[in-house]
Amino acid sequence: MSFLIFLLAFAFYLHGLSGTIPTYRDSGDLIASIYTLGIAHPPGYAFYVIVGKLFTLLLPFGNIAYRINVLSALFAAGMAAVLYRLLLLACSRCPMPRRESIGVSAIVTVLLATSPAVIALARVAEMYTLAAFLSAAILYCLLSDDPRGISCAALLLGLGLSVHPTLIFLTPLFVSAYRREGVSAMKNDVTPSRRHALTPILFFLLGLSVFLYLPIRASQHPLVNWGDPSTWRNFWRVVTRADYGGLKLHPEQSSFSWTPASALAQVRYFATAMKAEWGWGALFLGSLGVLLGLRSAAWRFWTGGLLISWILSGPAFFLLSNLPLAESTTPAILQPYLLLCGVLWVPLVVLGFYGVCSWTSKPFLMALLSMALMVGSRPWSWTSQRNDFYAYDYARNLLRALPPGAVLYEPDDPTHFSLRVLQLVEGRRPDVILLNFFRTRWGYEEIKRQWPDLLPPIPIESGQELRRILWTYSAKRHPFYAELPQKLIPVSYRSQGLVYAAQMESTTASRIESEARLVMNVQRGDFVTTHHSDFFTAHVISYYAAAQNNLGIEYANVEDWPHAVSHYREALQIEPEQSAAQRNLAFALQKMPKHL
Repeated sequence: MSFLIFLLAFAFYLHGLSGTIPTYRDSGDLIASIYTLGIAHPPGYAFYVIVGKLFTLLLPFGNIAYRINVLSALFAAGMAAVLYRLLLLACSRCPMPRRESIGVSAIVTVLLATSPAVIALARVAEMYTLAAFLSAAILYCLLSDDPRGISCAALLLGLGLSVHPTLIFLTPLFVSAYRREGVSAMKNDVTPSRRHALTPILFFLLGLSVFLYLPIRASQHPLVNWGDPSTWRNFWRVVTRADYGGLKLHPEQSSFSWTPASALAQVRYFATAMKAEWGWGALFLGSLGVLLGLRSAAWRFWTGGLLISWILSGPAFFLLSNLPLAESTTPAILQPYLLLCGVLWVPLVVLGFYGVCSWTSKPFLMALLSMALMVGSRPWSWTSQRNDFYAYDYARNLLRALPPGAVLYEPDDPTHFSLRVLQLVEGRRPDVILLNFFRTRWGYEEIKRQWPDLLPPIPIESGQELRRILWTYSAKRHPFYAELPQKLIPVSYRSQGLVYAAQMESTTASRIESEARLVMNVQRGDFVTTHHSDFFTAHVISYYAAAQNNLGIEYANVEDWPHAVSHYREALQIEPEQSAAQRNLAFALQKMPKHL
Protein backbone atom coordinates (compact mmCIF):
# COMPACT_ATOMS: atom_id res chain seq x y z
CA MET A 1 0.00 0.00 0.00
CA SER A 2 2.81 2.44 0.81
CA PHE A 3 4.37 1.79 -2.61
CA LEU A 4 1.00 2.44 -4.26
CA ILE A 5 0.68 5.73 -2.38
CA PHE A 6 4.17 6.66 -3.56
CA LEU A 7 3.33 5.90 -7.21
CA LEU A 8 0.00 7.73 -7.14
CA ALA A 9 1.49 10.79 -5.42
CA PHE A 10 4.47 10.86 -7.79
CA ALA A 11 2.19 10.61 -10.84
CA PHE A 12 -0.03 13.38 -9.47
CA TYR A 13 2.90 15.73 -8.91
CA LEU A 14 4.43 14.92 -12.31
CA HIS A 15 1.14 15.69 -14.06
CA GLY A 16 1.30 19.34 -13.02
CA LEU A 17 5.09 19.69 -12.93
CA SER A 18 6.79 22.80 -14.26
CA GLY A 19 8.76 21.91 -17.40
CA THR A 20 11.46 24.55 -17.07
CA ILE A 21 12.60 27.31 -14.67
CA PRO A 22 9.72 27.78 -12.21
CA THR A 23 8.62 31.23 -11.11
CA TYR A 24 8.77 30.02 -7.50
CA ARG A 25 11.08 31.86 -5.08
CA ASP A 26 14.74 30.85 -5.40
CA SER A 27 14.32 27.97 -7.87
CA GLY A 28 16.62 29.52 -10.47
CA ASP A 29 19.49 29.85 -8.01
CA LEU A 30 19.13 26.24 -6.86
CA ILE A 31 19.05 25.00 -10.46
CA ALA A 32 22.23 26.92 -11.31
CA SER A 33 23.92 25.78 -8.09
CA ILE A 34 23.12 22.12 -8.71
CA TYR A 35 24.20 22.27 -12.35
CA THR A 36 27.56 23.85 -11.50
CA LEU A 37 27.90 21.96 -8.19
CA GLY A 38 28.29 25.36 -6.61
CA ILE A 39 27.29 27.17 -3.42
CA ALA A 40 23.62 28.15 -3.32
CA HIS A 41 22.34 31.19 -1.46
CA PRO A 42 22.80 31.04 2.32
CA PRO A 43 22.89 28.72 4.14
CA GLY A 44 24.24 26.88 1.08
CA TYR A 45 21.96 23.77 1.14
CA ALA A 46 24.95 21.44 0.80
CA PHE A 47 23.17 18.06 0.94
CA TYR A 48 20.40 19.21 -1.40
CA VAL A 49 22.93 20.44 -3.97
CA ILE A 50 24.88 17.16 -3.84
CA VAL A 51 21.75 14.99 -4.12
CA GLY A 52 20.40 17.21 -6.89
CA LYS A 53 23.60 16.93 -8.90
CA LEU A 54 23.60 13.13 -8.62
CA PHE A 55 19.95 12.97 -9.65
CA THR A 56 20.46 15.12 -12.75
CA LEU A 57 23.25 12.77 -13.80
CA LEU A 58 21.13 9.66 -13.23
CA LEU A 59 17.93 10.92 -14.94
CA PRO A 60 18.71 10.59 -18.67
CA PHE A 61 16.05 12.88 -20.14
CA GLY A 62 14.61 16.37 -19.81
CA ASN A 63 16.31 19.73 -19.39
CA ILE A 64 18.21 20.36 -16.15
CA ALA A 65 15.47 22.53 -14.63
CA TYR A 66 12.86 19.85 -15.32
CA ARG A 67 15.02 17.14 -13.77
CA ILE A 68 15.38 19.10 -10.57
CA ASN A 69 11.64 19.74 -10.52
CA VAL A 70 11.16 15.97 -10.83
CA LEU A 71 13.43 15.53 -7.80
CA SER A 72 11.05 17.66 -5.73
CA ALA A 73 8.12 15.49 -6.84
CA LEU A 74 10.08 12.36 -5.97
CA PHE A 75 10.81 13.48 -2.41
CA ALA A 76 7.24 14.69 -1.87
CA ALA A 77 5.95 11.26 -2.93
CA GLY A 78 8.57 9.62 -0.69
CA MET A 79 7.40 11.76 2.23
CA ALA A 80 3.83 10.52 1.68
CA ALA A 81 4.93 6.87 1.60
CA VAL A 82 7.02 7.19 4.78
CA LEU A 83 4.23 8.98 6.63
CA TYR A 84 1.78 6.23 5.69
CA ARG A 85 4.13 3.66 7.21
CA LEU A 86 4.58 5.88 10.27
CA LEU A 87 0.84 6.15 10.80
CA LEU A 88 0.33 2.40 10.46
CA LEU A 89 3.00 1.92 13.11
CA ALA A 90 1.33 4.47 15.39
CA CYS A 91 -2.06 2.80 14.89
CA SER A 92 -0.62 -0.59 15.85
CA ARG A 93 0.60 0.92 19.12
CA CYS A 94 -2.81 2.33 20.04
CA PRO A 95 -3.97 -0.47 19.26
CA MET A 96 -6.46 0.04 16.41
CA PRO A 97 -8.17 -2.57 14.17
CA ARG A 98 -6.32 -3.07 10.89
CA ARG A 99 -9.25 -1.96 8.75
CA GLU A 100 -9.55 1.38 10.52
CA SER A 101 -5.76 1.73 10.66
CA ILE A 102 -5.37 1.43 6.90
CA GLY A 103 -8.30 3.80 6.24
CA VAL A 104 -7.27 6.62 8.54
CA SER A 105 -3.56 6.33 7.65
CA ALA A 106 -4.34 6.58 3.94
CA ILE A 107 -6.76 9.50 4.32
CA VAL A 108 -4.51 11.57 6.59
CA THR A 109 -1.57 10.93 4.27
CA VAL A 110 -3.63 12.07 1.27
CA LEU A 111 -4.74 15.19 3.16
CA LEU A 112 -1.13 16.23 3.67
CA ALA A 113 0.09 15.12 0.23
CA THR A 114 -2.59 17.20 -1.50
CA SER A 115 -2.32 20.27 0.74
CA PRO A 116 -1.63 23.53 -1.14
CA ALA A 117 1.89 23.95 0.27
CA VAL A 118 2.98 20.40 -0.56
CA ILE A 119 1.58 20.54 -4.10
CA ALA A 120 3.22 23.91 -4.78
CA LEU A 121 6.63 22.74 -3.56
CA ALA A 122 6.44 19.26 -5.11
CA ARG A 123 6.35 20.80 -8.59
CA VAL A 124 9.23 23.26 -8.45
CA ALA A 125 12.98 23.16 -7.85
CA GLU A 126 13.13 23.80 -4.10
CA MET A 127 14.70 21.99 -1.16
CA TYR A 128 11.59 21.89 1.02
CA THR A 129 10.25 18.49 -0.06
CA LEU A 130 13.62 16.89 0.70
CA ALA A 131 13.46 18.50 4.16
CA ALA A 132 9.90 17.17 4.62
CA PHE A 133 10.97 13.67 3.51
CA LEU A 134 13.85 13.67 6.01
CA SER A 135 11.49 14.93 8.74
CA ALA A 136 9.07 12.06 8.08
CA ALA A 137 11.95 9.57 8.09
CA ILE A 138 13.22 10.97 11.40
CA LEU A 139 9.78 10.54 12.99
CA TYR A 140 9.58 6.97 11.71
CA CYS A 141 13.03 6.10 13.07
CA LEU A 142 12.20 7.56 16.49
CA LEU A 143 8.89 5.67 16.69
CA SER A 144 10.20 2.31 15.46
CA ASP A 145 11.32 -0.53 17.72
CA ASP A 146 14.69 -0.74 16.01
CA PRO A 147 17.41 -0.18 18.64
CA ARG A 148 19.34 1.79 16.00
CA GLY A 149 16.37 4.11 15.45
CA ILE A 150 17.70 7.10 17.38
CA SER A 151 21.11 6.82 15.75
CA CYS A 152 19.55 6.71 12.27
CA ALA A 153 17.34 9.65 13.16
CA ALA A 154 20.37 11.59 14.42
CA LEU A 155 22.22 10.94 11.15
CA LEU A 156 19.23 12.17 9.15
CA LEU A 157 18.94 15.26 11.36
CA GLY A 158 22.58 16.14 10.73
CA LEU A 159 22.06 15.80 6.99
CA GLY A 160 18.74 17.63 7.20
CA LEU A 161 20.21 20.71 8.82
CA SER A 162 22.19 21.25 5.62
CA VAL A 163 18.93 20.95 3.63
CA HIS A 164 17.05 23.45 5.77
CA PRO A 165 17.95 24.80 9.23
CA THR A 166 14.33 24.63 10.48
CA LEU A 167 14.81 20.90 11.05
CA ILE A 168 16.51 21.95 14.30
CA PHE A 169 12.94 22.21 15.63
CA LEU A 170 12.82 18.38 15.71
CA THR A 171 15.30 18.17 18.60
CA PRO A 172 12.56 17.99 21.30
CA LEU A 173 11.54 14.65 19.75
CA PHE A 174 15.01 13.28 20.47
CA VAL A 175 14.68 14.32 24.11
CA SER A 176 11.38 12.47 24.39
CA ALA A 177 12.88 9.44 22.60
CA TYR A 178 15.63 9.26 25.22
CA ARG A 179 13.00 9.25 27.94
CA ARG A 180 11.05 6.41 26.35
CA GLU A 181 12.24 3.96 23.74
CA GLY A 182 9.66 4.45 21.00
CA VAL A 183 6.03 4.40 22.15
CA SER A 184 4.62 1.58 24.23
CA ALA A 185 1.16 0.14 23.70
CA MET A 186 -1.76 2.15 25.05
CA LYS A 187 -2.77 -0.73 27.29
CA ASN A 188 0.70 -1.40 28.67
CA ASP A 189 2.81 1.09 30.52
CA VAL A 190 6.23 -0.35 29.69
CA THR A 191 9.29 1.33 31.11
CA PRO A 192 11.98 1.22 28.39
CA SER A 193 15.72 1.03 28.81
CA ARG A 194 17.81 4.12 28.15
CA ARG A 195 20.04 4.23 25.14
CA HIS A 196 23.66 5.20 25.18
CA ALA A 197 23.94 8.88 24.36
CA LEU A 198 27.29 8.86 22.59
CA THR A 199 26.36 6.79 19.50
CA PRO A 200 23.52 9.08 18.28
CA ILE A 201 25.76 12.11 18.82
CA LEU A 202 28.46 10.55 16.66
CA PHE A 203 25.92 9.77 13.95
CA PHE A 204 24.62 13.34 14.17
CA LEU A 205 28.13 14.72 13.70
CA LEU A 206 28.62 12.35 10.77
CA GLY A 207 25.53 13.76 9.09
CA LEU A 208 26.57 17.29 9.96
CA SER A 209 29.92 16.75 8.24
CA VAL A 210 28.19 17.33 4.89
CA PHE A 211 28.65 21.03 5.64
CA LEU A 212 32.34 20.52 4.80
CA TYR A 213 31.23 20.53 1.19
CA LEU A 214 30.85 24.31 1.41
CA PRO A 215 34.48 25.31 2.15
CA ILE A 216 35.93 22.48 0.04
CA ARG A 217 33.91 23.35 -3.04
CA ALA A 218 34.18 27.14 -2.52
CA SER A 219 37.98 26.90 -2.51
CA GLN A 220 37.71 25.70 -6.14
CA HIS A 221 35.83 28.92 -7.11
CA PRO A 222 32.73 27.41 -8.77
CA LEU A 223 30.65 29.59 -11.08
CA VAL A 224 27.99 29.93 -8.37
CA ASN A 225 29.75 30.76 -5.11
CA TRP A 226 27.50 32.64 -2.69
CA GLY A 227 29.47 34.11 0.16
CA ASP A 228 32.67 32.25 -0.87
CA PRO A 229 32.72 30.09 2.31
CA SER A 230 36.33 28.98 1.71
CA THR A 231 37.43 30.75 4.91
CA TRP A 232 36.12 30.17 8.41
CA ARG A 233 34.70 33.71 8.61
CA ASN A 234 32.86 33.42 5.30
CA PHE A 235 31.71 29.89 6.11
CA TRP A 236 30.12 31.06 9.34
CA ARG A 237 28.46 34.02 7.62
CA VAL A 238 26.97 31.72 4.97
CA VAL A 239 25.68 29.14 7.43
CA THR A 240 24.16 31.81 9.69
CA ARG A 241 22.81 33.83 6.71
CA ALA A 242 24.62 36.92 8.03
CA ASP A 243 24.58 38.60 4.59
CA TYR A 244 21.08 37.39 3.77
CA GLY A 245 19.03 38.60 6.72
CA GLY A 246 20.16 36.25 9.50
CA LEU A 247 17.09 35.05 11.38
CA LYS A 248 14.91 37.37 9.33
CA LEU A 249 12.93 35.74 6.54
CA HIS A 250 12.96 39.06 4.69
CA PRO A 251 15.83 41.54 5.20
CA GLU A 252 13.56 44.60 5.04
CA GLN A 253 10.06 43.42 5.96
CA SER A 254 10.86 41.28 9.02
CA SER A 255 11.30 43.18 12.27
CA PHE A 256 12.17 41.97 15.76
CA SER A 257 9.66 44.14 17.60
CA TRP A 258 6.26 42.99 18.76
CA THR A 259 3.20 44.26 20.55
CA PRO A 260 0.53 42.03 22.12
CA ALA A 261 -1.79 42.88 19.22
CA SER A 262 0.80 42.10 16.54
CA ALA A 263 1.79 38.82 18.24
CA LEU A 264 -1.85 37.75 18.40
CA ALA A 265 -2.31 38.69 14.74
CA GLN A 266 0.65 36.51 13.74
CA VAL A 267 -0.76 33.52 15.65
CA ARG A 268 -4.18 34.03 14.07
CA TYR A 269 -2.56 34.19 10.67
CA PHE A 270 -0.85 30.87 11.33
CA ALA A 271 -4.13 29.27 12.43
CA THR A 272 -5.83 30.51 9.25
CA ALA A 273 -3.00 29.10 7.14
CA MET A 274 -3.26 25.71 8.88
CA LYS A 275 -7.00 25.63 8.28
CA ALA A 276 -6.44 26.28 4.57
CA GLU A 277 -3.99 23.38 4.48
CA TRP A 278 -5.97 20.86 6.51
CA GLY A 279 -9.59 21.90 7.02
CA TRP A 280 -11.19 22.26 10.44
CA GLY A 281 -11.96 18.53 10.78
CA ALA A 282 -8.30 17.49 10.83
CA LEU A 283 -7.44 20.47 13.04
CA PHE A 284 -10.07 19.36 15.56
CA LEU A 285 -8.83 15.76 15.62
CA GLY A 286 -5.22 16.88 15.90
CA SER A 287 -6.06 19.15 18.86
CA LEU A 288 -7.93 16.28 20.48
CA GLY A 289 -4.92 14.06 19.86
CA VAL A 290 -2.73 16.50 21.80
CA LEU A 291 -5.04 16.35 24.82
CA LEU A 292 -5.35 12.56 24.76
CA GLY A 293 -1.65 12.03 24.21
CA LEU A 294 -0.62 14.26 27.10
CA ARG A 295 -3.05 12.44 29.41
CA SER A 296 -1.76 8.98 28.45
CA ALA A 297 1.31 7.70 30.27
CA ALA A 298 2.27 5.63 27.24
CA TRP A 299 2.10 8.51 24.76
CA ARG A 300 2.96 11.49 26.98
CA PHE A 301 6.63 11.92 26.06
CA TRP A 302 6.04 11.30 22.34
CA THR A 303 3.10 13.73 22.24
CA GLY A 304 4.99 16.31 24.26
CA GLY A 305 7.92 16.17 21.84
CA LEU A 306 5.60 16.46 18.85
CA LEU A 307 3.75 19.38 20.39
CA ILE A 308 6.90 21.34 21.29
CA SER A 309 8.40 20.74 17.85
CA TRP A 310 5.14 21.76 16.19
CA ILE A 311 4.90 24.96 18.25
CA LEU A 312 8.49 25.89 17.43
CA SER A 313 8.09 25.22 13.69
CA GLY A 314 4.63 26.74 13.46
CA PRO A 315 3.19 29.54 15.61
CA ALA A 316 6.53 30.45 17.23
CA PHE A 317 8.30 30.57 13.86
CA PHE A 318 5.55 32.70 12.29
CA LEU A 319 5.77 34.98 15.32
CA LEU A 320 9.56 35.22 14.98
CA SER A 321 9.29 36.05 11.27
CA ASN A 322 6.92 38.92 12.12
CA LEU A 323 6.23 39.69 8.46
CA PRO A 324 3.68 42.40 7.61
CA LEU A 325 0.43 40.50 7.16
CA ALA A 326 -1.00 42.97 4.66
CA GLU A 327 1.87 42.52 2.20
CA SER A 328 1.24 40.28 -0.81
CA THR A 329 4.68 38.72 -0.36
CA THR A 330 3.95 37.36 3.13
CA PRO A 331 1.83 34.30 2.19
CA ALA A 332 4.37 33.33 -0.47
CA ILE A 333 7.32 33.63 1.94
CA LEU A 334 5.65 31.68 4.76
CA GLN A 335 3.99 28.91 2.72
CA PRO A 336 7.01 26.53 2.60
CA TYR A 337 7.28 26.46 6.38
CA LEU A 338 3.87 24.81 6.61
CA LEU A 339 5.36 21.54 5.36
CA LEU A 340 7.22 20.73 8.57
CA CYS A 341 4.16 21.73 10.61
CA GLY A 342 2.08 19.34 8.51
CA VAL A 343 4.46 16.42 9.00
CA LEU A 344 4.38 16.95 12.78
CA TRP A 345 0.60 17.35 12.82
CA VAL A 346 -0.08 14.03 11.05
CA PRO A 347 0.52 11.68 14.06
CA LEU A 348 -1.57 13.93 16.30
CA VAL A 349 -4.54 13.66 13.92
CA VAL A 350 -4.37 9.85 14.04
CA LEU A 351 -4.11 9.90 17.84
CA GLY A 352 -7.24 12.07 18.02
CA PHE A 353 -8.99 9.73 15.59
CA TYR A 354 -8.22 6.78 17.86
CA GLY A 355 -9.57 8.66 20.87
CA VAL A 356 -12.87 9.45 19.14
CA CYS A 357 -13.32 5.85 17.99
CA SER A 358 -12.53 4.42 21.44
CA TRP A 359 -15.28 6.47 23.11
CA THR A 360 -18.17 4.75 21.36
CA SER A 361 -19.67 1.29 21.25
CA LYS A 362 -19.67 1.48 17.44
CA PRO A 363 -16.08 2.34 16.59
CA PHE A 364 -16.37 1.42 12.91
CA LEU A 365 -19.27 3.84 12.36
CA MET A 366 -17.43 6.57 14.27
CA ALA A 367 -14.32 5.92 12.18
CA LEU A 368 -16.30 6.41 8.97
CA LEU A 369 -17.85 9.62 10.30
CA SER A 370 -14.44 10.99 11.41
CA MET A 371 -12.84 10.22 8.05
CA ALA A 372 -15.78 11.81 6.25
CA LEU A 373 -15.42 14.87 8.50
CA MET A 374 -11.75 15.27 7.58
CA VAL A 375 -12.38 14.88 3.87
CA GLY A 376 -15.53 17.01 3.79
CA SER A 377 -14.15 19.95 5.76
CA ARG A 378 -11.00 20.18 3.70
CA PRO A 379 -10.92 22.88 0.94
CA TRP A 380 -9.96 20.96 -2.22
CA SER A 381 -8.28 22.93 -4.99
CA TRP A 382 -5.00 22.89 -6.88
CA THR A 383 -3.44 24.30 -10.00
CA SER A 384 -0.98 22.98 -12.55
CA GLN A 385 2.43 24.37 -13.50
CA ARG A 386 2.69 22.43 -16.76
CA ASN A 387 2.36 25.61 -18.83
CA ASP A 388 4.49 27.76 -16.54
CA PHE A 389 7.00 29.41 -18.89
CA TYR A 390 6.79 32.87 -17.30
CA ALA A 391 10.22 32.99 -15.63
CA TYR A 392 11.96 31.34 -18.58
CA ASP A 393 10.38 33.59 -21.21
CA TYR A 394 10.92 36.70 -19.10
CA ALA A 395 14.63 35.95 -18.81
CA ARG A 396 14.88 35.27 -22.55
CA ASN A 397 13.08 38.53 -23.32
CA LEU A 398 15.43 40.44 -21.04
CA LEU A 399 18.49 39.05 -22.79
CA ARG A 400 17.06 40.02 -26.19
CA ALA A 401 16.75 43.61 -25.01
CA LEU A 402 20.36 43.91 -23.78
CA PRO A 403 23.24 44.86 -26.09
CA PRO A 404 26.62 43.05 -26.06
CA GLY A 405 28.63 43.57 -22.88
CA ALA A 406 25.68 45.07 -20.99
CA VAL A 407 25.63 45.33 -17.19
CA LEU A 408 22.30 44.57 -15.51
CA TYR A 409 22.48 46.64 -12.36
CA GLU A 410 21.24 45.07 -9.11
CA PRO A 411 18.50 42.82 -10.58
CA ASP A 412 15.85 41.38 -8.26
CA ASP A 413 16.43 37.81 -7.06
CA PRO A 414 13.93 36.15 -9.47
CA THR A 415 15.44 38.07 -12.41
CA HIS A 416 19.02 37.30 -11.40
CA PHE A 417 18.36 33.62 -10.71
CA SER A 418 16.52 32.98 -13.99
CA LEU A 419 19.20 34.74 -16.01
CA ARG A 420 21.93 32.72 -14.29
CA VAL A 421 20.23 29.51 -15.39
CA LEU A 422 20.17 30.71 -19.00
CA GLN A 423 23.81 31.76 -18.84
CA LEU A 424 25.26 28.76 -17.01
CA VAL A 425 22.96 25.90 -18.04
CA GLU A 426 22.02 26.93 -21.59
CA GLY A 427 25.08 29.04 -22.38
CA ARG A 428 23.03 32.09 -23.43
CA ARG A 429 24.60 35.55 -23.40
CA PRO A 430 27.60 35.02 -21.11
CA ASP A 431 28.66 38.57 -22.06
CA VAL A 432 25.89 40.08 -19.90
CA ILE A 433 27.14 41.03 -16.43
CA LEU A 434 24.69 40.48 -13.56
CA LEU A 435 25.86 42.99 -10.99
CA ASN A 436 24.64 41.84 -7.56
CA PHE A 437 25.80 41.83 -3.96
CA PHE A 438 28.48 44.46 -4.48
CA ARG A 439 27.84 45.84 -0.97
CA THR A 440 29.47 42.76 0.59
CA ARG A 441 33.16 41.96 0.66
CA TRP A 442 32.71 38.58 -1.05
CA GLY A 443 30.55 40.23 -3.73
CA TYR A 444 33.29 42.75 -4.41
CA GLU A 445 35.87 39.95 -4.65
CA GLU A 446 33.64 38.06 -7.11
CA ILE A 447 33.36 41.15 -9.31
CA LYS A 448 37.15 41.51 -9.40
CA ARG A 449 37.59 37.81 -10.19
CA GLN A 450 34.89 37.45 -12.86
CA TRP A 451 35.01 40.89 -14.52
CA PRO A 452 38.42 42.45 -13.77
CA ASP A 453 37.97 45.20 -16.37
CA LEU A 454 34.77 46.48 -14.75
CA LEU A 455 36.55 48.29 -11.90
CA PRO A 456 39.68 50.48 -11.82
CA PRO A 457 42.91 48.81 -10.60
CA ILE A 458 42.76 50.45 -7.18
CA PRO A 459 41.65 49.08 -3.77
CA ILE A 460 38.07 49.91 -2.80
CA GLU A 461 37.43 50.02 0.93
CA SER A 462 33.63 50.23 1.33
CA GLY A 463 30.37 49.38 -0.37
CA GLN A 464 29.49 53.08 -0.63
CA GLU A 465 32.76 53.82 -2.42
CA LEU A 466 32.22 50.85 -4.74
CA ARG A 467 28.77 52.10 -5.68
CA ARG A 468 30.18 55.55 -6.47
CA ILE A 469 32.90 54.06 -8.67
CA LEU A 470 30.36 51.94 -10.54
CA TRP A 471 28.58 55.09 -11.69
CA THR A 472 31.58 57.36 -12.14
CA TYR A 473 33.90 54.82 -13.78
CA SER A 474 32.23 51.54 -14.82
CA ALA A 475 29.02 52.97 -16.28
CA LYS A 476 31.06 55.13 -18.67
CA ARG A 477 32.79 52.04 -20.09
CA HIS A 478 29.90 49.56 -20.16
CA PRO A 479 26.21 50.07 -21.00
CA PHE A 480 24.31 49.91 -17.70
CA TYR A 481 20.70 48.70 -17.52
CA ALA A 482 18.11 47.84 -14.90
CA GLU A 483 14.85 45.90 -15.00
CA LEU A 484 13.19 48.58 -12.84
CA PRO A 485 13.85 52.28 -13.55
CA GLN A 486 13.94 53.38 -9.90
CA LYS A 487 17.19 51.45 -9.47
CA LEU A 488 18.91 53.95 -11.79
CA ILE A 489 17.95 57.05 -9.79
CA PRO A 490 19.42 59.73 -9.85
CA VAL A 491 20.75 58.78 -13.30
CA SER A 492 18.36 59.50 -16.16
CA TYR A 493 17.12 56.54 -18.18
CA ARG A 494 15.18 55.54 -21.26
CA SER A 495 12.92 52.56 -21.90
CA GLN A 496 14.26 49.73 -23.99
CA GLY A 497 11.55 47.09 -23.90
CA LEU A 498 11.63 45.26 -20.57
CA VAL A 499 14.84 47.00 -19.48
CA TYR A 500 15.89 50.60 -18.92
CA ALA A 501 19.14 52.05 -20.18
CA ALA A 502 21.10 54.41 -17.95
CA GLN A 503 21.83 57.62 -19.89
CA MET A 504 25.29 58.71 -18.86
CA GLU A 505 25.32 61.21 -21.73
CA SER A 506 22.59 63.17 -23.45
CA THR A 507 21.04 61.02 -26.20
CA THR A 508 17.79 61.00 -28.15
CA ALA A 509 15.46 58.40 -26.68
CA SER A 510 13.97 56.05 -29.25
CA ARG A 511 10.42 55.29 -28.14
CA ILE A 512 9.73 53.52 -31.44
CA GLU A 513 12.62 51.15 -30.73
CA SER A 514 11.24 50.43 -27.27
CA GLU A 515 7.79 49.71 -28.72
CA ALA A 516 9.34 47.31 -31.22
CA ARG A 517 11.12 45.44 -28.44
CA LEU A 518 7.90 45.08 -26.45
CA VAL A 519 6.14 43.68 -29.52
CA MET A 520 8.98 41.16 -29.97
CA ASN A 521 8.55 39.75 -26.46
CA VAL A 522 7.46 36.12 -26.22
CA GLN A 523 4.42 35.88 -23.94
CA ARG A 524 3.16 32.33 -23.42
CA GLY A 525 0.32 31.89 -20.97
CA ASP A 526 -2.29 34.05 -19.32
CA PHE A 527 -0.80 37.54 -18.94
CA VAL A 528 -3.26 39.00 -16.45
CA THR A 529 -1.89 39.24 -12.91
CA THR A 530 -5.28 38.91 -11.22
CA HIS A 531 -5.80 35.52 -12.85
CA HIS A 532 -2.90 34.05 -10.85
CA SER A 533 -3.16 33.32 -7.14
CA ASP A 534 0.57 32.54 -7.06
CA PHE A 535 2.43 35.70 -6.04
CA PHE A 536 5.64 34.88 -7.90
CA THR A 537 3.92 34.31 -11.24
CA ALA A 538 1.94 37.52 -10.87
CA HIS A 539 5.15 39.34 -9.93
CA VAL A 540 6.93 38.25 -13.12
CA ILE A 541 3.94 39.26 -15.23
CA SER A 542 3.85 42.66 -13.52
CA TYR A 543 7.24 43.52 -15.09
CA TYR A 544 5.49 43.61 -18.47
CA ALA A 545 2.84 45.97 -17.10
CA ALA A 546 5.55 48.21 -15.66
CA ALA A 547 7.29 48.34 -19.06
CA GLN A 548 4.09 49.50 -20.75
CA ASN A 549 3.41 52.10 -18.05
CA ASN A 550 6.97 53.50 -18.15
CA LEU A 551 6.93 53.77 -21.92
CA GLY A 552 3.64 55.63 -21.58
CA ILE A 553 5.38 58.05 -19.21
CA GLU A 554 8.04 58.75 -21.84
CA TYR A 555 5.35 59.55 -24.38
CA ALA A 556 3.61 61.77 -21.84
CA ASN A 557 6.87 63.67 -21.25
CA VAL A 558 6.79 64.80 -24.90
CA GLU A 559 3.00 65.34 -24.70
CA ASP A 560 2.18 62.53 -27.11
CA TRP A 561 -1.02 61.77 -25.25
CA PRO A 562 -2.60 59.22 -27.63
CA HIS A 563 0.43 56.94 -27.44
CA ALA A 564 0.68 57.49 -23.68
CA VAL A 565 -2.98 56.51 -23.20
CA SER A 566 -2.50 53.42 -25.36
CA HIS A 567 0.40 52.17 -23.25
CA TYR A 568 -1.31 52.96 -19.95
CA ARG A 569 -4.26 50.87 -21.09
CA GLU A 570 -1.93 48.06 -22.13
CA ALA A 571 -0.43 48.14 -18.64
CA LEU A 572 -3.85 47.93 -17.01
CA GLN A 573 -4.87 45.02 -19.21
CA ILE A 574 -1.87 43.11 -17.83
CA GLU A 575 -2.11 44.37 -14.24
CA PRO A 576 -5.59 45.83 -13.59
CA GLU A 577 -4.66 46.88 -10.04
CA GLN A 578 -1.56 48.88 -10.95
CA SER A 579 -2.21 52.20 -9.23
CA ALA A 580 0.51 54.12 -11.11
CA ALA A 581 -1.01 53.27 -14.50
CA GLN A 582 -4.48 54.15 -13.22
CA ARG A 583 -3.34 57.62 -12.12
CA ASN A 584 -1.31 58.18 -15.26
CA LEU A 585 -4.22 57.17 -17.50
CA ALA A 586 -6.62 59.55 -15.75
CA PHE A 587 -4.15 62.42 -16.13
CA ALA A 588 -3.42 61.63 -19.79
CA LEU A 589 -7.13 61.46 -20.66
CA GLN A 590 -7.57 64.95 -19.23
CA LYS A 591 -4.71 66.28 -21.34
CA MET A 592 -5.65 64.55 -24.57
CA PRO A 593 -7.43 66.79 -27.11
CA LYS A 594 -11.19 66.29 -27.11
CA HIS A 595 -11.41 65.41 -30.82
CA LEU A 596 -9.09 62.38 -30.41
